[in-house]
Amino acid sequence: MDQRRKIARSDDREDVPIYSRLFIVCDRNLTEEHFRDEFSVFGSIEDIRIPSDHNTGKPRGVVFIKFSKTSEAARALEAMGSKVMKNSSRPLKVLVAANRSDIQSDNDYNNDKYRRLFLHVPKVMDEDELADIFKKYGHIEDVLIQRDRNTNESKGFAYIKYRKFSEAAFAYEECERKFRAIFAQPKGANRRPETTFETNINSLASSSTNHNASLISMMNVCPRGYTKVNFMCSPYLTQMHIETLFNIVPGLVDCHYFVDLIKNFGKGSAQYSNPMSAAYAVDRLHEFEYPPGQRIFVKPANTQFNAHEKNFTDIPNAVSNLKNAIQSSNKGSSPDLAQLASAIAEASKLIKMATTGVSSDNIPDSNDLNYCSVKLPPPQPLADIDSPVAKRCFLVCKPQPPPLTVLRDIFCRFGNLINVYTLPNKIVGYARYATEASADEAIRVLHGAEICGVRMKVLEAEAEAPSKRMRYE
Repeated sequence: MDQRRKIARSDDREDVPIYSRLFIVCDRNLTEEHFRDEFSVFGSIEDIRIPSDHNTGKPRGVVFIKFSKTSEAARALEAMGSKVMKNSSRPLKVLVAANRSDIQSDNDYNNDKYRRLFLHVPKVMDEDELADIFKKYGHIEDVLIQRDRNTNESKGFAYIKYRKFSEAAFAYEECERKFRAIFAQPKGANRRPETTFETNINSLASSSTNHNASLISMMNVCPRGYTKVNFMCSPYLTQMHIETLFNIVPGLVDCHYFVDLIKNFGKGSAQYSNPMSAAYAVDRLHEFEYPPGQRIFVKPANTQFNAHEKNFTDIPNAVSNLKNAIQSSNKGSSPDLAQLASAIAEASKLIKMATTGVSSDNIPDSNDLNYCSVKLPPPQPLADIDSPVAKRCFLVCKPQPPPLTVLRDIFCRFGNLINVYTLPNKIVGYARYATEASADEAIRVLHGAEICGVRMKVLEAEAEAPSKRMRYE
């Protein structure tokens, strides 16, 4: 049993679904069987882990329980909090664990963090219609559709607040996929200063309405024969954000966007009506910082075409070759059909490239780590969470740390990563490794690298002081 749990934990880099793992402070004499008997009534238990003290080998008095669903964990939390189990003399303290090793700093399950959902909604839907759809999942306390301050038109997303964590979790799991429901961050959380991109986005968008000015700027861009561009960006952007951004460039025909939930970034493509607009989009939008600390990467959709690209000055030469081939065919009694066909094909290809561009249905490769500026080894499993820490890396991330999932994906690639975390409301953090060699390699490769547009400092941290036993009472 222990070995199976150990293997499962090494592959579990992020809890799926969110908020499905509980952290419980309890008596040390309680066993896995005690918890399985009490908590299995709330749903399917995927894992129970009782950490032991490294020195004595005795239980620490805490336990992690992973459920298969968020709603199961929510019901268990609400029912078992402050309850005294059999063979125990102290009430349980039940909290939400962010993942297999971290504990949420704000664990009041009555907090908005666990009761509010963020939804994508049709722009024609109003608050009453939305409430009618979601009231079957529980008691709704508040419905708010975000609207434009000037026109009062819906922006296409909304917040719903439930009375209980379990009701919000049930709605999160059971509502239609078109709503793309996620748990919302608390009001005012993670506020950050504006970046150059955010302060200038309105002026950039307004300049796109001045077609004369835009066309003058576009005249300085050399078309490269493509009309579609691919992009990679933060997974927190919406379809509306993406369309507003790419519509800055005149000639936008179509825009496709989706979020890669496995790699945790957004990607898609923008189709323009002509090659000049597409080249202008790459020139103007590539590496814009949005949201702050993360850049959007824009590149031609047909990257293979660039390697074989011909300059458009070749068109007159192709036309001249075609004219000479026709004249030669008219003069001779037996025209050279092969030469004539070759000249026609070359001219047709170049003219098509100059007028319509080269289209491609390819989307950005999920394995193309455009959010990291250095070459990385392939991902490796995490070390066991109870492994002794051989060495720590100290991280400095300005203006703010990249998403935790991105940091885990990058720092795990050097092997033996126990965990990586950043301090709340700080620009610093730590990566803890089970071997010195892995930590040294991470420092060598990542110091000075850019991750999601954030320039990283990765340094050797001081030895971790012996931890005092935490007091949860």
